[in-house]
Amino acid sequence: MKGINGQTTVLAIFGDPVEHSLSPVMHNAAFRDLGWNCVYVPCRVLTEDISVAVRSIRVLGYKGVNVTIPHKQAVVSELDEVFGDTRLSGSVNTIVNRNGKLLGTSTDGSGLVRSLREDGDFDVAGKNVLIFGAGGSSVAIIFRLVTAGVKTLTVVNRDFTKAVNLQEKVWLRTRFAINVHDTNRLETLDWSSFDLVINTTSVGLHNEATIIPKQLLSRHHFVYDLVYKPGDTTLINQAKEVGCRTLSGLSLLLYQGVESFKIWFEEDPPIAVMREALEQAMRIRK
Repeated sequence: MKGINGQTTVLAIFGDPVEHSLSPVMHNAAFRDLGWNCVYVPCRVLTEDISVAVRSIRVLGYKGVNVTIPHKQAVVSELDEVFGDTRLSGSVNTIVNRNGKLLGTSTDGSGLVRSLREDGDFDVAGKNVLIFGAGGSSVAIIFRLVTAGVKTLTVVNRDFTKAVNLQEKVWLRTRFAINVHDTNRLETLDWSSFDLVINTTSVGLHNEATIIPKQLLSRHHFVYDLVYKPGDTTLINQAKEVGCRTLSGLSLLLYQGVESFKIWFEEDPPIAVMREALEQAMRIRK
């Protein structure tokens, strides 16, 4: 990538906030490695402006866009078509501009499953999964986990009504019965039955809090915290102390990005280059 010019292909990420995103780091590293005349830029988009922003993709000729918090559901109504996991979840993190037609899907779920397989040597099929959180991230991955063949899914959420609503949504769209549980009664769960424990909440991002008491974890659990930060979260560190296998959200960031790249360009990106760019950025942030 020798410089931006009139032939530069532009991609972006829409979110608020967006300045913390490492997506530009990994995608621009991939473009440099490939020698492509492409650039990926962060765009802070306010909630009231998201409709205009999505329409601008077509107007400005952007090739594609990633979508992050808080716009993953709001963008759907502005798209010409959705495909893949979005047909079930209603969540979009990837938009591709195909000759002026805007198509949307989500790579969060496929990225998570691939992350577990590639970085964790873990296959979700036939496994019992415990998920903390019932927000956008949880919704985006639950439907992929169902289609990937998990045995059971239990959702724990502070707002129990929201968890019940998610339970009903999943049942109506897949006929898969997920279990829901209150965060105030974690000790009543059968922790020995769970193979995979996933935190989709933001707990631990800005402090040393953890959503799961250490004494509830045991070495047979695989713990995946979608939060990532230098030095890892308290949840990840405590899980490692117990002897659990673990992954952080940095692995998900990588593989959802890989899946987005394939949708935009219809070929595989240099994964090792993207991974190194992310890891270097995290080292700098320390």
